[in-house]
Amino acid sequence: MSQTKAQLIDGKAASVEFSAGSVSTPSITFDGDVNTGIFSPAADTIAFAEGGSEAARIDSSGRLLVGTSSARTWGGITGQFLLEGTGYNSSSPFFIANANDNYGAFLTLGKTRGTSVGSNTVVQNNDYLGEVSFAGGDGSTLRQGAGITAYVDGTPGASDMPGRLVFSTTADGASSPTERMRIKSDGVVAINTTTPQGAEFLQVKETFSASNGFCILTEVTGTADKFHLRFLNGNGVVGSIKTSGSTTSFNTSSDYRLKENVILLTGAINRVNQLRVHRFNFIADPDNTVDGFIAHEAQAVVPECITGAKDGVDDNGDPVYQGIDQSKLVPLLTAALQEAIAKIETLEARLTAAGIE
Repeated sequence: MSQTKAQLIDGKAASVEFSAGSVSTPSITFDGDVNTGIFSPAADTIAFAEGGSEAARIDSSGRLLVGTSSARTWGGITGQFLLEGTGYNSSSPFFIANANDNYGAFLTLGKTRGTSVGSNTVVQNNDYLGEVSFAGGDGSTLRQGAGITAYVDGTPGASDMPGRLVFSTTADGASSPTERMRIKSDGVVAINTTTPQGAEFLQVKETFSASNGFCILTEVTGTADKFHLRFLNGNGVVGSIKTSGSTTSFNTSSDYRLKENVILLTGAINRVNQLRVHRFNFIADPDNTVDGFIAHEAQAVVPECITGAKDGVDDNGDPVYQGIDQSKLVPLLTAALQEAIAKIETLEARLTAAGIE
């Protein structure tokens, strides 16, 4: 057995010792402690010991293994770094940035189409940029329960990298995850659909089979007045949905301080007579006959109750169908009723004056 010792500048002793030590193989020990050092437990392998036990190793494939001496393969991938422990302390990495600025620690997952280290070859639409996977043991292997994946979401180029995030979960009884939500490069959020239909921000698709299920459920505590939704545009708050006790209110702006040129509505009966009320069924629902209006006909009488234009199409020539807000007909119907009541009261007064009841 040979040993070489060297004196450090600060006076502390150190040694390079080739001995069996506690690890039973040639090793390098520090400060004469054979329980702490570097050794080679197998060919082309470097291991690090602490307290007489292996703490980490670089194996023959260049993988860094911390807390374990065996690499795991999961999802067809054997990673270059593995941290494994028996508790959250021994299996949790920390990334901490200590600097006098506004930046924190970064974890970056990157992708290029280059075939050499250091390349920046441009990626393509729908390429994976990276994934964070959450897996649990199923008795024989680790099985993915959920994941967050980043993709290229468009055509990339110089200083242009459109991306989307996809959130996936694995259903009970399934062996692999299914996409549940995505955030597209334009900020549109799609839940339970991968093809949002022109949504400006959020689209939710119902995928459950229960007859009493909900697409969206909002809940407040207590029974006092509470807003569930408020609607804003450039003019501020223009509407809301709120609950109180056992009732729901659908509100639109109506404060007198928001209005001008206020006059009484007259001639309502004549306009009501112009509204054509029909019986019909929708093409997609042939067995259900209902009462209602045709949008462009109602638009000629009460324009504010209709959205869209007659025979409207989008840039692709596809139909943009008109819609109706029938609550906008209430002021006209109310005014017509008031006019009708006034006529009835006038007739009653004349009959009374004539002694006819």
